[in-house]
Amino acid sequence: MLIAICPVAAFAQTRIINSWSDPNAGNANTTVHKLAVAALIYNQTVRRKVEDYMVSLYPGVATQSYMMMGDSLLTDEEAESRKLKGLGFDGILILKQTGENDQEQYVPGQPGAHYTTWAGYWSRWGPHPVNHYIPGTPGHEQNVYTWFVQASLFSLSSNKVIYSANTSTTKPGGTIPLFDDVSNAIKKELSNNGILP
Repeated sequence: MLIAICPVAAFAQTRIINSWSDPNAGNANTTVHKLAVAALIYNQTVRRKVEDYMVSLYPGVATQSYMMMGDSLLTDEEAESRKLKGLGFDGILILKQTGENDQEQYVPGQPGAHYTTWAGYWSRWGPHPVNHYIPGTPGHEQNVYTWFVQASLFSLSSNKVIYSANTSTTKPGGTIPLFDDVSNAIKKELSNNGILP
């Protein structure tokens, strides 16, 4: 699925809607020591930028999937798993966009400065009236863009998922800010759970 570039890039906020981790994740047998990272994005230029950013979050641990698997779709999972394990990898973290939502939201207006309290209004009358007026703003509709991304961490030794999370990001401003923000949120959770450094 391709993601459209949003018209406004400001204050992107990612939250983890729900997550799951293997109860054994984080112990000596399941901690990931060498990680491949993959962003499932059709645009290969964007994919490479996102994976480069993901790698920067795990210095000395992670490597971009495009460096080992190229740009083609995965056709032989068993062969690719053998290849990764042969290179010493014991985990792969995959990010994938799962949906998007564009919703109108009403933003209430703000009253003028001297209308915030009755005393402020009163102060315009009398011997020392307010000598300036700060106008209020009318209410308006604005579009709120929300994107949904799923993160899954697989153990290559057991070929099982050991961590998974669904995230939502509001107003990311485009593909790269979206995945960068999600990557930061996931990195924090994986570190807190002791699964990755």
